[in-house]
Amino acid sequence: MLDLILREAARTAFDLAPIVLILGLFSARFLARDLALMRRVLIGGLHLAVGLTLFRIGLDGALLPLAGDLARGLAAALVIDPHWPQVLAVTGFAVAIGATAALIEPTLAATADRVRDLSGGTVQPMVLRIAVALGFGLGLGLAGLRLVWGLPLAMVLVPAVALLVLLTALAPRALVPLALDSGAVATSVVTVPIIAAYGVAVAETLPGRSGLADGFGMIVLAMICSGISVLAAAILTEIIRRRASVARDTERGNS
Repeated sequence: MLDLILREAARTAFDLAPIVLILGLFSARFLARDLALMRRVLIGGLHLAVGLTLFRIGLDGALLPLAGDLARGLAAALVIDPHWPQVLAVTGFAVAIGATAALIEPTLAATADRVRDLSGGTVQPMVLRIAVALGFGLGLGLAGLRLVWGLPLAMVLVPAVALLVLLTALAPRALVPLALDSGAVATSVVTVPIIAAYGVAVAETLPGRSGLADGFGMIVLAMICSGISVLAAAILTEIIRRRASVARDTERGNS
Protein backbone atom coordinates (compact mmCIF):
# COMPACT_ATOMS: atom_id res chain seq x y z
CA MET A 1 0.00 0.00 0.00
CA LEU A 2 2.84 2.36 0.85
CA ASP A 3 4.46 1.65 -2.51
CA LEU A 4 1.18 2.49 -4.26
CA ILE A 5 0.84 5.79 -2.39
CA LEU A 6 4.43 6.76 -3.14
CA ARG A 7 4.05 5.84 -6.82
CA GLU A 8 0.86 7.86 -7.20
CA ALA A 9 2.36 10.77 -5.26
CA ALA A 10 5.31 10.79 -7.66
CA ARG A 11 2.95 10.71 -10.66
CA THR A 12 0.92 13.58 -9.23
CA ALA A 13 4.03 15.64 -8.54
CA PHE A 14 5.26 15.05 -12.08
CA ASP A 15 1.88 15.99 -13.59
CA LEU A 16 1.57 19.14 -11.47
CA ALA A 17 5.16 20.25 -12.00
CA PRO A 18 4.62 22.34 -15.18
CA ILE A 19 1.72 24.39 -13.83
CA VAL A 20 3.42 24.77 -10.45
CA LEU A 21 6.57 26.02 -12.18
CA ILE A 22 4.67 28.57 -14.27
CA LEU A 23 2.59 29.85 -11.37
CA GLY A 24 5.64 29.91 -9.13
CA LEU A 25 7.64 32.03 -11.55
CA PHE A 26 4.85 34.54 -12.04
CA SER A 27 4.04 34.61 -8.32
CA ALA A 28 7.68 35.26 -7.43
CA ARG A 29 7.76 38.10 -9.93
CA PHE A 30 4.44 39.81 -9.21
CA LEU A 31 3.16 38.55 -5.84
CA ALA A 32 6.33 38.12 -3.80
CA ARG A 33 5.38 40.92 -1.41
CA ASP A 34 1.97 39.48 -0.60
CA LEU A 35 3.08 36.94 1.99
CA ALA A 36 -0.46 36.07 3.10
CA LEU A 37 -1.46 35.19 -0.45
CA MET A 38 1.71 33.17 -1.01
CA ARG A 39 1.10 31.23 2.20
CA ARG A 40 -2.48 30.51 1.13
CA VAL A 41 -1.29 29.38 -2.30
CA LEU A 42 1.28 27.00 -0.81
CA ILE A 43 -1.25 25.46 1.56
CA GLY A 44 -3.79 25.11 -1.25
CA GLY A 45 -1.19 23.51 -3.50
CA LEU A 46 -0.35 20.97 -0.81
CA HIS A 47 -4.04 20.13 -0.36
CA LEU A 48 -4.39 19.75 -4.13
CA ALA A 49 -1.43 17.37 -4.39
CA VAL A 50 -2.57 15.20 -1.48
CA GLY A 51 -6.21 15.16 -2.59
CA LEU A 52 -5.37 14.34 -6.20
CA THR A 53 -3.04 11.54 -5.13
CA LEU A 54 -5.69 9.92 -2.94
CA PHE A 55 -8.33 10.46 -5.61
CA ARG A 56 -6.24 8.71 -8.25
CA ILE A 57 -5.62 5.77 -5.92
CA GLY A 58 -9.35 5.37 -5.37
CA LEU A 59 -10.19 5.87 -9.03
CA ASP A 60 -7.65 3.31 -10.27
CA GLY A 61 -8.41 0.87 -7.48
CA ALA A 62 -12.21 0.90 -7.51
CA LEU A 63 -14.17 2.92 -10.06
CA LEU A 64 -12.25 2.08 -13.23
CA PRO A 65 -11.98 -1.70 -12.71
CA LEU A 66 -15.62 -1.88 -11.64
CA ALA A 67 -16.86 0.15 -14.62
CA GLY A 68 -14.75 -1.91 -17.01
CA ASP A 69 -15.85 -5.24 -15.57
CA LEU A 70 -19.55 -4.29 -15.61
CA ALA A 71 -19.33 -3.04 -19.19
CA ARG A 72 -17.47 -6.17 -20.26
CA GLY A 73 -20.06 -8.41 -18.59
CA LEU A 74 -22.99 -6.59 -20.21
CA ALA A 75 -21.30 -6.72 -23.61
CA ALA A 76 -20.62 -10.45 -23.19
CA ALA A 77 -24.30 -11.03 -22.41
CA LEU A 78 -25.18 -9.05 -25.54
CA VAL A 79 -22.98 -11.33 -27.65
CA ILE A 80 -24.85 -14.37 -26.32
CA ASP A 81 -28.31 -12.78 -26.62
CA PRO A 82 -28.26 -9.92 -29.17
CA HIS A 83 -31.80 -8.69 -28.55
CA TRP A 84 -33.30 -5.43 -27.35
CA PRO A 85 -33.19 -6.13 -23.60
CA GLN A 86 -29.42 -6.63 -23.72
CA VAL A 87 -28.94 -3.66 -26.04
CA LEU A 88 -30.88 -1.49 -23.59
CA ALA A 89 -28.80 -2.87 -20.72
CA VAL A 90 -25.51 -1.89 -22.40
CA THR A 91 -26.70 1.57 -23.44
CA GLY A 92 -28.64 2.14 -20.22
CA PHE A 93 -25.53 1.46 -18.21
CA ALA A 94 -23.69 4.00 -20.37
CA VAL A 95 -26.38 6.62 -19.69
CA ALA A 96 -26.36 5.95 -15.96
CA ILE A 97 -22.60 5.90 -15.48
CA GLY A 98 -22.11 8.95 -17.71
CA ALA A 99 -24.73 11.02 -15.90
CA THR A 100 -23.56 10.11 -12.41
CA ALA A 101 -19.88 10.61 -13.27
CA ALA A 102 -20.60 14.08 -14.67
CA LEU A 103 -22.75 14.95 -11.66
CA ILE A 104 -19.89 14.30 -9.22
CA GLU A 105 -17.22 15.83 -11.46
CA PRO A 106 -15.31 18.30 -9.22
CA THR A 107 -14.55 20.76 -12.02
CA LEU A 108 -18.23 20.97 -12.97
CA ALA A 109 -19.23 21.53 -9.34
CA ALA A 110 -16.68 24.32 -8.92
CA THR A 111 -17.67 25.95 -12.21
CA ALA A 112 -21.37 25.78 -11.33
CA ASP A 113 -20.72 27.62 -8.07
CA ARG A 114 -18.79 30.28 -9.96
CA VAL A 115 -21.59 30.66 -12.51
CA ARG A 116 -24.06 31.21 -9.67
CA ASP A 117 -21.93 34.07 -8.38
CA LEU A 118 -21.50 35.63 -11.82
CA SER A 119 -25.22 35.36 -12.64
CA GLY A 120 -26.34 36.82 -9.33
CA GLY A 121 -28.05 33.57 -8.38
CA THR A 122 -30.07 33.32 -11.61
CA VAL A 123 -28.33 30.07 -12.59
CA GLN A 124 -28.45 27.64 -9.70
CA PRO A 125 -25.48 25.27 -9.40
CA MET A 126 -27.48 22.07 -9.01
CA VAL A 127 -29.75 22.93 -11.94
CA LEU A 128 -26.73 23.46 -14.17
CA ARG A 129 -25.05 20.28 -12.94
CA ILE A 130 -28.18 18.20 -13.52
CA ALA A 131 -28.67 19.64 -17.02
CA VAL A 132 -25.06 18.89 -17.93
CA ALA A 133 -25.20 15.42 -16.36
CA LEU A 134 -28.37 14.48 -18.25
CA GLY A 135 -26.86 15.57 -21.54
CA PHE A 136 -23.61 13.82 -20.74
CA GLY A 137 -25.40 10.59 -19.92
CA LEU A 138 -27.55 10.73 -23.06
CA GLY A 139 -24.49 11.46 -25.17
CA LEU A 140 -22.65 8.48 -23.74
CA GLY A 141 -25.74 6.32 -24.25
CA LEU A 142 -25.87 7.42 -27.88
CA ALA A 143 -22.19 6.58 -28.21
CA GLY A 144 -22.83 3.17 -26.67
CA LEU A 145 -25.64 2.53 -29.12
CA ARG A 146 -23.32 3.50 -31.98
CA LEU A 147 -20.76 1.07 -30.64
CA VAL A 148 -23.28 -1.77 -30.36
CA TRP A 149 -24.62 -1.26 -33.88
CA GLY A 150 -21.22 -0.54 -35.41
CA LEU A 151 -22.29 2.79 -36.89
CA PRO A 152 -19.72 5.26 -38.26
CA LEU A 153 -19.02 8.10 -35.86
CA ALA A 154 -19.96 10.71 -38.46
CA MET A 155 -23.47 9.24 -38.78
CA VAL A 156 -24.16 10.15 -35.16
CA LEU A 157 -21.90 13.17 -34.83
CA VAL A 158 -23.26 15.24 -37.74
CA PRO A 159 -26.94 15.26 -36.59
CA ALA A 160 -25.85 16.08 -33.04
CA VAL A 161 -23.77 19.04 -34.22
CA ALA A 162 -26.65 20.23 -36.43
CA LEU A 163 -29.03 20.14 -33.47
CA LEU A 164 -26.49 21.99 -31.35
CA VAL A 165 -26.20 24.75 -33.97
CA LEU A 166 -30.00 25.05 -34.21
CA LEU A 167 -30.45 25.35 -30.45
CA THR A 168 -27.60 27.88 -30.31
CA ALA A 169 -29.59 30.14 -32.63
CA LEU A 170 -32.74 29.79 -30.48
CA ALA A 171 -31.31 29.97 -26.96
CA PRO A 172 -30.80 33.17 -24.92
CA ARG A 173 -27.51 34.65 -26.06
CA ALA A 174 -26.21 35.15 -22.52
CA LEU A 175 -26.26 31.40 -21.85
CA VAL A 176 -24.91 30.15 -25.18
CA PRO A 177 -21.19 30.41 -24.23
CA LEU A 178 -21.87 28.62 -20.94
CA ALA A 179 -23.74 25.83 -22.72
CA LEU A 180 -20.99 25.35 -25.28
CA ASP A 181 -18.34 25.12 -22.55
CA SER A 182 -20.37 22.92 -20.22
CA GLY A 183 -19.41 19.67 -21.90
CA ALA A 184 -15.72 20.50 -21.78
CA VAL A 185 -16.01 21.46 -18.11
CA ALA A 186 -17.59 18.09 -17.34
CA THR A 187 -14.81 16.10 -19.02
CA SER A 188 -12.09 15.84 -16.41
CA VAL A 189 -10.58 13.54 -13.82
CA VAL A 190 -13.73 11.46 -13.16
CA THR A 191 -15.61 11.27 -16.43
CA VAL A 192 -12.81 10.75 -18.94
CA PRO A 193 -11.25 7.62 -17.34
CA ILE A 194 -14.67 6.06 -16.70
CA ILE A 195 -15.83 6.71 -20.27
CA ALA A 196 -12.59 5.29 -21.64
CA ALA A 197 -12.91 2.21 -19.43
CA TYR A 198 -16.49 1.63 -20.60
CA GLY A 199 -15.77 2.18 -24.29
CA VAL A 200 -12.65 0.04 -24.45
CA ALA A 201 -14.26 -2.79 -22.45
CA VAL A 202 -17.34 -2.94 -24.69
CA ALA A 203 -15.32 -2.61 -27.91
CA GLU A 204 -12.93 -5.38 -26.90
CA THR A 205 -15.80 -7.70 -25.99
CA LEU A 206 -18.04 -7.23 -29.03
CA PRO A 207 -16.86 -9.14 -32.13
CA GLY A 208 -15.62 -7.05 -35.02
CA ARG A 209 -14.89 -3.99 -32.86
CA SER A 210 -11.54 -2.38 -32.12
CA GLY A 211 -10.64 -1.04 -28.71
CA LEU A 212 -8.70 1.79 -30.32
CA ALA A 213 -10.91 2.62 -33.30
CA ASP A 214 -14.30 2.05 -31.63
CA GLY A 215 -13.57 2.40 -27.92
CA PHE A 216 -12.88 6.13 -28.20
CA GLY A 217 -14.82 8.98 -29.78
CA MET A 218 -17.43 8.84 -27.01
CA ILE A 219 -16.31 11.93 -25.17
CA VAL A 220 -17.04 14.27 -28.07
CA LEU A 221 -20.64 12.99 -28.25
CA ALA A 222 -21.05 13.42 -24.51
CA MET A 223 -19.69 16.98 -24.73
CA ILE A 224 -22.00 17.93 -27.61
CA CYS A 225 -25.05 16.44 -25.92
CA SER A 226 -24.20 18.31 -22.72
CA GLY A 227 -24.32 21.54 -24.68
CA ILE A 228 -27.62 20.48 -26.26
CA SER A 229 -29.08 19.71 -22.84
CA VAL A 230 -28.07 23.05 -21.33
CA LEU A 231 -29.33 24.97 -24.37
CA ALA A 232 -32.63 23.10 -24.28
CA ALA A 233 -33.00 23.84 -20.57
CA ALA A 234 -32.23 27.53 -21.21
CA ILE A 235 -34.84 27.72 -23.99
CA LEU A 236 -37.45 25.97 -21.85
CA THR A 237 -36.72 28.26 -18.91
CA GLU A 238 -37.04 31.34 -21.14
CA ILE A 239 -40.38 30.12 -22.52
CA ILE A 240 -41.71 29.54 -19.01
CA ARG A 241 -40.49 32.96 -17.88
CA ARG A 242 -42.16 34.71 -20.80
CA ARG A 243 -45.44 32.90 -20.28
CA ALA A 244 -45.37 33.77 -16.59
CA SER A 245 -44.68 37.40 -17.46
CA VAL A 246 -47.58 37.47 -19.94
CA ALA A 247 -49.87 35.87 -17.36
CA ARG A 248 -48.93 38.50 -14.77
CA ASP A 249 -49.51 41.33 -17.25
CA THR A 250 -52.89 39.87 -18.18
CA GLU A 251 -53.86 39.53 -14.55
CA ARG A 252 -52.91 43.12 -13.85
CA GLY A 253 -54.89 44.28 -16.88
CA ASN A 254 -57.99 42.41 -15.73
CA SER A 255 -57.71 43.85 -12.25
